[in-house]
Amino acid sequence: MRWRTGVLEWGPVVSGCGLCAARRGGGGQRVWVYGPQWRRLCVRHGRWLLEPGGGHPLQWVEVAGLAHELGRAQRRWARVARAAKEGGGAPREVFALARAVVCWWWEREEFWARETVWGPRLERVMAAAVRRAGDGVGWGFEQWRLLVRDAVVFPEVVSVARALADPRLRERAGQGAQGLLRDRAGAEQFAAVLGVRLGRGWLAEVERAGSGGPLTPWVGALVRERRGAVPPRGRGVWWVHGPHRPVEAAAGLHDVDGQAGPGADRPAGGPAAAVRSGHGHRLVRRQTQLFDEGLEHARRHVEEFGHLALAHTPAAGIRDGFDLGRWLAHRRATAALLSAQQAAQLAQLDAWWNPPWPMHWQRGWYRARDFVRRHGPLHCGDNLEGLPRWLGLWLRQQITHYRQLQEGQQRLLAELGLHKGEIKRFHAWPGRRHPVGEALAVASAFATRHAHLVPSRTTTVDGFALGSWLVKARVRQRQAGRPTRLGQRLTALDCWWNPPWPIAWQRMWWAARHHLSGLPPGVQWWPGAPTADRTAVWLHQQTARRPQLQPAQNDLVNELIALMWQPRISDSAWPTLSALLSPLPHHGGRRRSERQILEAILHIACTGRPWTQLPPALGDYQACHRRYRRWLADGTLARLTQTPLPDPDTAWQQRLAAHIASAAGRS
Repeated sequence: MRWRTGVLEWGPVVSGCGLCAARRGGGGQRVWVYGPQWRRLCVRHGRWLLEPGGGHPLQWVEVAGLAHELGRAQRRWARVARAAKEGGGAPREVFALARAVVCWWWEREEFWARETVWGPRLERVMAAAVRRAGDGVGWGFEQWRLLVRDAVVFPEVVSVARALADPRLRERAGQGAQGLLRDRAGAEQFAAVLGVRLGRGWLAEVERAGSGGPLTPWVGALVRERRGAVPPRGRGVWWVHGPHRPVEAAAGLHDVDGQAGPGADRPAGGPAAAVRSGHGHRLVRRQTQLFDEGLEHARRHVEEFGHLALAHTPAAGIRDGFDLGRWLAHRRATAALLSAQQAAQLAQLDAWWNPPWPMHWQRGWYRARDFVRRHGPLHCGDNLEGLPRWLGLWLRQQITHYRQLQEGQQRLLAELGLHKGEIKRFHAWPGRRHPVGEALAVASAFATRHAHLVPSRTTTVDGFALGSWLVKARVRQRQAGRPTRLGQRLTALDCWWNPPWPIAWQRMWWAARHHLSGLPPGVQWWPGAPTADRTAVWLHQQTARRPQLQPAQNDLVNELIALMWQPRISDSAWPTLSALLSPLPHHGGRRRSERQILEAILHIACTGRPWTQLPPALGDYQACHRRYRRWLADGTLARLTQTPLPDPDTAWQQRLAAHIASAAGRS
């Protein structure tokens, strides 16, 4: 009773290592300990401990040759147990599921056909066990194979448990499964990732060839958990179903001994494989029956419509009480799990039942094929005129993205008559309507080259009438009374592509801006761009007629005026210049900065503009003009032009001297 109670808390009872007990207690009595399935190795003496009462007299098997590998796996389990607790699973449940997965592989002939590690391990452990036990046990190969199984596969069990406890891999397995065909697709995807971790890249093929191992219900439980479904009582994500639980040593040895005597020949799959074969065959027969039923409905649909590209909707897919659309969607989602014969049967009905491109494209092609069979091949000589609207839109989309289509899609379009020659004829049609995507691409290229989207109405770019197209886009947006989707795309290219004032005014504004600030990198002048003198006259006119401009136009003009003035006096030259300026008595009013006034004088001298066009940032032009006349009369400006200054200031000195000379000539 104590043992039974302790098993629930600490795990099964195993025979303790006699050498360790003798070393500690000084005697050679037989001992038993509670040993979980992940703590069966005595690293010191190289022994794998066995459960007592298992139908055999052995207490342990010698694994000295694998002690290092098994000990490392046993130490690694501590980290796996912590990860399992953090993920919400009990370490015992995670280990049981991982052991069931690995033992299922142990029973598969497909696994042993490619496995290269377990064979040498099994030979070494069995040789040591037979050498120590001798022939007194009276066992054959299958009994020894079952007894040493847990010792041979223990490193892989720990690795699989680590993968099952990894939340990233669980998320990936849950996303890969779609709740179809007992979630075998998600199990295969997880097995592929697991095979990379274990160095066995062919594990996915073993899962595909099998009849549904423990990974399949585990993936299904993950999907149900993500959907918020409440699992049955006691059957959570880590529950191992009865058919998937591995055969233990006691039951397996009793089963083998009851079927034949010691040393008899056994199936290659072992005793456990014989026990599980019936359930797997029934599942395969049921899946084959369901496939044949769906295939018959698919054959009827092909006879009536000529294809298997029906939509996945109840209205289109359910016929005679069978949801053919969903059935085909399941077949496409799990196409890798179909046998070669099943895939050939579907391909015989419709070669494009599972194309590598979107299914809606294939449905559109079948619809266009039916039209071609009734009215003849398509041609682009008349710019696709006279076709139904749905067909014209679909064909224009294929022509626009023809280069991005796969080779198979291009061949299918050629069957409709839409080959490369016809596509060239379509592009050469002079009055064709360009798709919005193509027009946006031309507009984006123009905005990148010239920094604006206000060309003249007659502007043409590579045969595309960009100016006229933009005019139509402005008309449509103004009629809508709100920003359209196309207008939003154009606003992202140029915020003033559709101003409330004339387009010519906006185009002159861009020219003035480029003349004042210089062309940005990569920007070019557009054909017929105004010169600097013309933009200067235009800016003077806009300054004079400010009251007639809109508020936003005034803001744009102020932006240009701000660009016109740039500081010319350097900080290193100002101490020298301030000592030369003659102070003037202050008679009240606002006191102005002498440096600001001097900057205003230099701006007029360097630009040659009238005082009335002085930028507002430099102050009132009348006050600056009065100070200019006083400094000119008392010789202050002449002294400024003759004083040695740093190199950056010599340019404005020369311009100021020329301005003073011209003023003296006029007087």
